[in-house]
Amino acid sequence: MAANQVTVSTPGPAGAIGMTYEGFWTVDDVYQVRDCVRYTNGNLYFCNVQHTAATSNNPLVNTTYWSLFINADDAFLWATRPKHTQISDSLGNTGYSALHQAAKAQDWAKLTTDAVTNDANDADVGYSAKAWAIGGTEVTSTASRGAAKEWATTTGAKVDGGSGDYSSKEYAIGTTASTGGSAKDFATYVGGGVRGSTSDHSAKAWAIGGTGVTTTSSKGAAKEWATTTGGAVDTSEYSAKEYAIGTTATSSKTYATKVDGAVTGTDFSSKAWAIGGTNVTTTASRGAAKEWATTTGGQVDTSEYSAKEYAQGSVLAAGGSSKNWAQLATTPSTTATDASAKEWATGVSTHKNEGSAKDWAIYTAGDVRGAASGSMSSKEWAVGTQGRGVAGEGSSKDWSTRTGATVDNAEYSAKEYATGTTVTSSKTYATKVDGAVTGTDFSSKAWAIGGTNVTTTASRGAAKEWATSTGAAVDTSEYSAKEYAVGTTVAVGSAKEWATVTGSAVASSEFSAKEYAQGTAATGGSAKEWAQDTSAAVDTTFSAKEYAQGTQASTGGSAKNWATQTGADVTGASSGDMSSKEWAVGTLGRGVASEGSSKDWSTYTSGTVDNAEFSAKEYALGTQASTGGSSKSWAQDTDQVNGAGTNDRSAKNWAQGASMTGATLGGSAKDWAQLAEDSQVNGSEYSAKHYSAKASASAASAAAAANAAAVALAIALG
Repeated sequence: MAANQVTVSTPGPAGAIGMTYEGFWTVDDVYQVRDCVRYTNGNLYFCNVQHTAATSNNPLVNTTYWSLFINADDAFLWATRPKHTQISDSLGNTGYSALHQAAKAQDWAKLTTDAVTNDANDADVGYSAKAWAIGGTEVTSTASRGAAKEWATTTGAKVDGGSGDYSSKEYAIGTTASTGGSAKDFATYVGGGVRGSTSDHSAKAWAIGGTGVTTTSSKGAAKEWATTTGGAVDTSEYSAKEYAIGTTATSSKTYATKVDGAVTGTDFSSKAWAIGGTNVTTTASRGAAKEWATTTGGQVDTSEYSAKEYAQGSVLAAGGSSKNWAQLATTPSTTATDASAKEWATGVSTHKNEGSAKDWAIYTAGDVRGAASGSMSSKEWAVGTQGRGVAGEGSSKDWSTRTGATVDNAEYSAKEYATGTTVTSSKTYATKVDGAVTGTDFSSKAWAIGGTNVTTTASRGAAKEWATSTGAAVDTSEYSAKEYAVGTTVAVGSAKEWATVTGSAVASSEFSAKEYAQGTAATGGSAKEWAQDTSAAVDTTFSAKEYAQGTQASTGGSAKNWATQTGADVTGASSGDMSSKEWAVGTLGRGVASEGSSKDWSTYTSGTVDNAEFSAKEYALGTQASTGGSSKSWAQDTDQVNGAGTNDRSAKNWAQGASMTGATLGGSAKDWAQLAEDSQVNGSEYSAKHYSAKASASAASAAAAANAAAVALAIALG
């Protein structure tokens, strides 16, 4: 409209003339058309013809002058008739009173002792908002039911009866066997098989031991495969540490230093062959290098004599001395690399371009003197530190137990991969709660009950927090099942608020079922209309019955719809607004962002709950690849963890898995302890058992060297 423009319109038609209330009917008063009076019977009448009142034309006897306006008895009936009692008024109308409708509204809002019945009280219709929110008769522990609070927090039993399912809390931290095992059990339980899945063990049990894993056939924890001494890990095989330096299995150390008998069968240690020992000293076809070099006055092996004896002894003196061949430290001939028997047995010179038997057995101050670079003694390969930090080297003991740094400047020991803090260990993936394990990967325990950067973190939150947190958002934007059911923080109102809040609006300008039934914040209209008119709005709002159980869309949803409507948003409410029952046990929000019922967040395993995240049960023991692997998968999957990276393996696989050798995976703890001789664990390195066997071979070489010295002496003497 242009500025300063005035529009003049013709007035509309006048409305009907109203009535004038004149109080009680009185004789001799003059009444005008449309006057309204109250007669002695309590009824209200209006005047049709102007006249002067007389006993002969009172409202009861003169229907020309007067018409009945309101029957007082009918009004009383429509206002006060008791609950469940039908009315039949003077005009033939039937129905139920305002008092009845108010009582039914209360039933739909808070009845928890039974189902809400129909108006005639002869059939059950449904259950109240309070029953669906926090429990009640025929909802609690009832097949295909259960309240929102029960789906969130019940422990020790199924929520919806014997053939039903368990709550979010039970799947997260519970101990009931029938669940198949909670997330907490799969992460930390060490008292036996995971409760509910007795043949499965937790990540902690596979990492550091527990009942049914420790000292159990074909099992054993990662830590035990790395460090156990004094007995077998799985009743038959031994740890890396035992094979390296132990006394129960045949260790590298034993092959290097044992002198009180054979190591196994007729195999003796490097030290025994070098300087003597039980069943080597003075034993047929044997004798130590030192004994073959220096023994005098008797035979070395009951038939032959030592180099010293042939050189300067009294038994074979007539043959002439070979003292130089027996003990000279420098070359005994014109050949620069020749050396005496003593030098080959125990010497330290380097002119011979090789090391002595003793050096090859026990020298640990560097490479064997006179040998090529990188050539170290049996003892050094078993328990030394010279190869530490050198590519392709490292002792058996370092490969088993070194922590805090690499063994060969690239890879870590079995103990570090199992329980260390320098690399990402199995133990870290199971129990760390003070931040991410790597990048945005968190531990089983953090996803189950919370931890740094999971708790109150966008797009995250632990299973326990999604089920039970109140007073604030779980992931800075969305709330838990419990908050949506009975909380007071969520802006659009919880199920309990929509059912019971009085005196103010729950959200925007909408009120609870209880307020529309009996409050004072939304009032107006006649008793009969506010009691049961369901055909349309009374004025601009609707009757108690409509707000209690009607279907008019403009109400914003009746109390009954907010309590029980399933299969669609609450009639008349905003898109995404669903009933307490839908939020508790429904499927409408399944696959919809930021939605999903309490039951779905607890138990749904056929896909995501809200098109992004999975249920507590799926994260605990499910198989959906998109989760990145459930607690159960990270504990015991026998190949790649379902849903994780190509080379991600479970705690059980890193401890004792098969097909783990090669450069890609690097081998299991069990592989590093006992993989067969000459079989590479990680594409370049070998097991403790391999190096033990090589030590045995070194011992045999020492024996051969001694025999060669004896042969050389025999040739020299002719």
